[in-house]
Amino acid sequence: VQYNLHPFGKMESHARYDFPILGKGYLSVSGTYDSVDENVSRVDFDKAWIRTLGNNDNVDDGDDDKPYISLNDVPGGTVKELINAVGKTMFIEQFSVFPISFLDDNLIVFDFPLLGTRICAMKQL
Repeated sequence: VQYNLHPFGKMESHARYDFPILGKGYLSVSGTYDSVDENVSRVDFDKAWIRTLGNNDNVDDGDDDKPYISLNDVPGGTVKELINAVGKTMFIEQFSVFPISFLDDNLIVFDFPLLGTRICAMKQL
């Protein structure tokens, strides 16, 4: 999973998937992030899109194996609108807050209660 955090609380997240029936690709969302308090962060996603890579085992780490950066980069059509609509519906506000275990200028460790996981993210320059 890649998180791209921008000034003024804007963000995108790209999660790479590889499923036998669906193939390979990226599920991406964008929205905002902020602090609830010094121990809790919050995200609100308002756009969702995918980039399918198919079942081709020869897909490498080149330009063809990267997510669309934003919903605007996705080719237009019914599928684009459907994925965005379903993504908005699937966003559950109750699961948008994340307790923070550690935070400094380069690293954050937070809990994802819905999946019972702890996530560590590091700033890359």
